[in-house]
Amino acid sequence: MEWSGQAMTDRALGTTRMILYAAARVLGCGSVQLTMVDDEKRSLVFTTSITNRELPRLAKVESELGFQLEGARMPLNVEGSMLVRAYREERLVVVNDVAELAGGLIPADTIEAIREQIGPRTFAAVPVVARAGALGVLLFEKPDESGFTPEDRDLLVAYADRVGADLESQALSDDVRRLESLEPGEERAPVLYACDARLGIVSGPAKDEGRSLWEALNVPEGPIADALSLSQANGSATVSLRAGGRLLRLTLARGPGETVIAAAEDLGESERLRRDAARAREHLAKVMRSVDDAILTLDADGGISSGNDAVARVLGWNESELHGRAATWLCADERSQKRAADMRPRLRSAGFAEQELRLRRKDGTSFAAEVSALLLADDEERPAGVLWRVHDLTERRRGETERKRLRARLLHTERLSALGEMAARIAHEVRNPLVSIGAAAQVVAEELGADSPVSGEVRAISREVTRLDAIVTDFLRFARPRRVERKSVDLRPVVQESVDLARAKAPQHEITVHLEERIVARCDPDGVKQVLLNVLLNAVEATPSSVPRNVIECEARVLGGMVELSVADRGPGVPQSARSRVFDPFFSTKTRGTGLGLAVSKQIIDEHHGRIRLLNRRGGGTRVVIELPIG
Repeated sequence: MEWSGQAMTDRALGTTRMILYAAARVLGCGSVQLTMVDDEKRSLVFTTSITNRELPRLAKVESELGFQLEGARMPLNVEGSMLVRAYREERLVVVNDVAELAGGLIPADTIEAIREQIGPRTFAAVPVVARAGALGVLLFEKPDESGFTPEDRDLLVAYADRVGADLESQALSDDVRRLESLEPGEERAPVLYACDARLGIVSGPAKDEGRSLWEALNVPEGPIADALSLSQANGSATVSLRAGGRLLRLTLARGPGETVIAAAEDLGESERLRRDAARAREHLAKVMRSVDDAILTLDADGGISSGNDAVARVLGWNESELHGRAATWLCADERSQKRAADMRPRLRSAGFAEQELRLRRKDGTSFAAEVSALLLADDEERPAGVLWRVHDLTERRRGETERKRLRARLLHTERLSALGEMAARIAHEVRNPLVSIGAAAQVVAEELGADSPVSGEVRAISREVTRLDAIVTDFLRFARPRRVERKSVDLRPVVQESVDLARAKAPQHEITVHLEERIVARCDPDGVKQVLLNVLLNAVEATPSSVPRNVIECEARVLGGMVELSVADRGPGVPQSARSRVFDPFFSTKTRGTGLGLAVSKQIIDEHHGRIRLLNRRGGGTRVVIELPIG
């Protein structure tokens, strides 16, 4: 059995003890034990105990065990112990049998004797987890076997969380202070030797007395003899030497009479210490900076008594600037001040309270914060203060907004995918009979001749077949977009060809074109032509020839790092109710429209990593703006 009576060094656990006293008070526990994992992570060491209520009973238990709990060790290879399970699995474990606490390490007769001493009990083991992982386990002991309610279990986890944050903050602060006490220029003290005129060691480390200096340093005699000659001429001399893989700096100086004083410095060791200290300081500083939440300790009157390093980052004030101020002074509005005041009675009854408060920073700005408060108690379990943990909700809110945006985009993509699949199926089912109908209509027209009384109906059939075929083509283009091959393209001929096609289909409209001298975009010219023609035809349809000033304006220019194409009309414009849906597939304000024109256009522009927008013009009409990456 590997239990040890040697107690672990008790560090500054002031705040931690206050948290444990408060936990014992609120939860009605007979004792609370803190176990910490040792440096080798081989065992859990009982580090501190809160046992005010039942000290005589604890003494009897320790008498049965034959050792004190303080400093005892629970090896981590004892898988049957609830402490080890809670530590390894990082979860709350609750049992009613002390045997499960021991995990088979203690003889059965001793366990039975302990049962008689303590009576019915409930034990809860809660892992103390920090950023680097589990630091240890809190063991709560409660009289009788009533157990812990769900609310109690939430509170157990809350107390363990605060203990973890407190212990990690203390350990990191201690390490940083220890390392920063070793200044970069600080070196290990040199080894001093008093030598005779021939560099025989008269006084120095006991093991070296009576030897020559070069024998003691394990270096050749020549360089030291040369340094001795220089020191006799100049009063002192310094030389660097290699000795067994070490770099030494040896200084020789005249002493009293014929004495020579030698100072040997291990430069390699000093350099290694400096490098290690610098690396450790940098690492610990990064970890300290990563502790994002500000933790404030309040006294019994609600005044701020201390805070961690994150206070300055979150609130802008140094700890000294906040010392003595009421915590409610940080609240940015009356509503938050009232909420903060309402936390106090809940703390006294439940030990834990949480509120969303609006707090102010030193620079005058304010922010939404989640403040969780934990009651602290003294060694007689009287309320002694409160621990505030302040979590800035700004990033969380920004993250939630981003998640909502991504979710909406995902749902939109899924809807488009489903509609595209349906469109592809419909297109394939419709295209084959359309070809047959079109061919049959052509045969009928040839047989009947142009003077037939039903020739108009036959031509109508052909026109509708052509229209339906165009719709099917749009369906297929939307459902299965072709691969875009982007390259540097002069857009002037692409724009001009699109305008010429639109003019041929709508000769009654005037379409003006304004092009800069050089417009090069990285794009697929056929795709851009399809989009631009579709937008131009939409402008034509939106502007009846009877409307005054029925000019449609097409413009292309370079703006910043993008090429901008725009088509403007003087039609009725896009209704406000339809603006958010104009690019949705199958949405159309036309009586005979498929609702795929703008959806396909947006799809093409998105594939180009560009953007398409619909803007209302002053004085009526619509301007469609297409942005493409510059070539």
